Amino acid sequence: MNSRFFLLFIPVFLLFSCRGEDEGDLQKIDQIINLYISDSNGVDLLNNDNTDAYTTITLQDLNDPDTALKTISNFSIKEDTDGISYVDYASGATKVLQTTAGEYPETYQSEFYINLSKKVNSATVTDVDTIKIQYSSEPTQFKVSKIWYNNQLEFTKVGDEANIVKIVK
Repeated sequence: MNSRFFLLFIPVFLLFSCRGEDEGDLQKIDQIINLYISDSNGVDLLNNDNTDAYTTITLQDLNDPDTALKTISNFSIKEDTDGISYVDYASGATKVLQTTAGEYPETYQSEFYINLSKKVNSATVTDVDTIKIQYSSEPTQFKVSKIWYNNQLEFTKVGDEANIVKIVK
């Protein structure tokens, strides 16, 4: 007797979700920061076309539990519609819980160095500045609430405004 076996494959798709089905169950994330740096005359210090501009920018995490001064790579230099350059920082620094977990709003904090280097008379000069960011977290929203630059409060969140910080050096 000659028997043949046929295998039948039926594709199965499984979908899983970590949150509820309501759109209201999603947490809105608002953590992108736009950092503008100019001199006292309004010259854009992030635009390489300017002779006094910083040519190299690096960020180093001050709170990483595993690596001292871990390099943060999740940022870029962009230009706004007026052609002014800014540091577009999305994330990357370690966020440390400052309040009790589950007590809303939860407060987190990140802190990192921003190293700004440029050539001055054929020598490389680096300014090492500090940025501290405070975040507020609730079940429906995670957002920037305050930003300090070299221990000076430079930004406090109001409503849904963009997280824009303008530094004069």
